[in-house]
Amino acid sequence: MIRNIKTVLFDVYGTLATWYPDRYVLHANAAGKFGIEVTKSGIDAGYAVAEAYMTRQNSDTPIRLMSFDERNQFFARFEQMVLAGCGIEVDIDLANRIWQEVAKQEYEMVLFDDVLGNLDALRERGYIVGIVSNVPSAGDQLADELGLSSSIDFAVTSSEVGVEKPNRRIFDEALRRADDTPPGKAVMVGDQIDSDVKGAVGAGIQPILLDRNDNHIDFLEHPRIKCLEQLQELLAHN
Repeated sequence: MIRNIKTVLFDVYGTLATWYPDRYVLHANAAGKFGIEVTKSGIDAGYAVAEAYMTRQNSDTPIRLMSFDERNQFFARFEQMVLAGCGIEVDIDLANRIWQEVAKQEYEMVLFDDVLGNLDALRERGYIVGIVSNVPSAGDQLADELGLSSSIDFAVTSSEVGVEKPNRRIFDEALRRADDTPPGKAVMVGDQIDSDVKGAVGAGIQPILLDRNDNHIDFLEHPRIKCLEQLQELLAHN
């Protein structure tokens, strides 16, 4: 049981929000233009690998600082990993062309159905609720765009702090904004092991892995949940 918590921090993509249309639809449409069929389970599996690759890249050279050509090369490799989750191997040139078709489509980030009610419930129980995200926009803008401004206390982004998760500085800034919460009195909820879980541990924060797609069913190092209702249960006796 997790006790004596004052602040609950959240990742955004994969944790509070996802793409609409679903990423499977986006990649199926793009790959279909080249006669390639994909599956939803395969795309989900591929994303688990590709997003871990993105975390490693952000720890080395943040994507937001890459040149146009460097970003294209990165996302071509990203697309290769996504398709590999379906058992499909493509060369880097075809992967780049498929990714460009993904990027051409209209899509937006939308909240999961369990988000607003659970965030509001946490704040009603007295928790400070914040966002820690590797996005290239300001925290206030991110919160406004997602309709979260009235359900959280603050949002910290990598573009504001100048570093990406898992760098400790972004977590330290979140704790500072959370009324200087001691690390031991905060939890970090996220879907990525490298950026969210390991990043939180590095900052002295208790991590909680939110594994909506069962990508990490063997993960036992820290609490693992599948939905935000289960987070409420973890904090029930706090």
